Amino acid sequence: MNKKDAKERIEYLRKETAYHAKKYYDEDAPEISDFEYDMLMVELRNLEKEFPEFIDSDSLTQKVGGTVKEGFEKVEHEVPLQSLLDIFNFDDLRAFDERIQKSGLENGRENVKYIVETKIDGLSVSLEYKNGEFVRGATRGNGLVGEDITENLKTIKNIPKKLKENIDITVRGEVFISKEGFEKLNEEREILEEPLFANARNAAAGSLRQLDSKETAKRPLDIYIFNVQKSDTIKFTSHIESLLYLEKIGFNVNPVKIPCNNIEEVILAINKIGDDRESLSFGIDGAVIKVDDLELREIIGTTYKTPKWAIAYKYPPEKKETILKDIVCQVGRTRCYYSSCNIRASKTCRIYNFTNYSS
Repeated sequence: MNKKDAKERIEYLRKETAYHAKKYYDEDAPEISDFEYDMLMVELRNLEKEFPEFIDSDSLTQKVGGTVKEGFEKVEHEVPLQSLLDIFNFDDLRAFDERIQKSGLENGRENVKYIVETKIDGLSVSLEYKNGEFVRGATRGNGLVGEDITENLKTIKNIPKKLKENIDITVRGEVFISKEGFEKLNEEREILEEPLFANARNAAAGSLRQLDSKETAKRPLDIYIFNVQKSDTIKFTSHIESLLYLEKIGFNVNPVKIPCNNIEEVILAINKIGDDRESLSFGIDGAVIKVDDLELREIIGTTYKTPKWAIAYKYPPEKKETILKDIVCQVGRTRCYYSSCNIRASKTCRIYNFTNYSS
């Protein structure tokens, strides 16, 4: 690809990813699947790597998606809530390991160990505690500034209002709706003739960003904590040590956390999580691989958007058999209204393979 074509394609991909990120993060109304969005980001990232002269700080490869919704107070995160670099094959995972092991050897570690966790499909939040009391909670937002949703978070029963120890600590977790809770929620909305939620992630995000906490309280929200963001009163040497401590003082910690001695054990853990994906009570969209040694993490460092000591392995889209009972396809002026398709004008309908042209 020549530079002219590359520049045009990069500009197109930036507009597309920005549009779909807004629909996903800000409006909780995605129009394409996570996998389709991931593929757009992969193409954009690869083109920017091949043509670095076209890299722009406004590209979603360089920043975290999401903004602060009007009506909420802004919260500046003391420690940024970063996103993760996504990979889709084990070759990229081994390349990640080679880089990590090299950093380990340069800093006196002969073998760097990892922790593998489920990548929960929900909304990332931070929880701040002072003297053991829950004082503030916020969304990730753009990673640096989020929304103050303290009152909404207080409606989630698995968020402790008071810890078992009087410490100052900020943690990060993922708010989600379980598979069972999501089915019941949509059943209730169907009875009330209300629009159904497209998926559990968007149901959770929309519920948590309600301006009225009484509305949030009606939704079956849950949370798993997966990281210590900041603690002035206690120090840890490893990630697994911090997770076990969080469990001890009352947090609902991610139940899937697998210590691994090397990259081959990491691959086994990823495959095991993939095999068990269907049986999990909550939705996931990948597995997260993190360096366990916290001191080494500090040495390895981060980019503006992502930590260099962690990576997310994304699973292929799930394939399931279903019985198709009916198809109702209505073509409007600018949108196809087939079920949850919601394609925009001049896109091809996946069901009937026609193009919906604006009139």
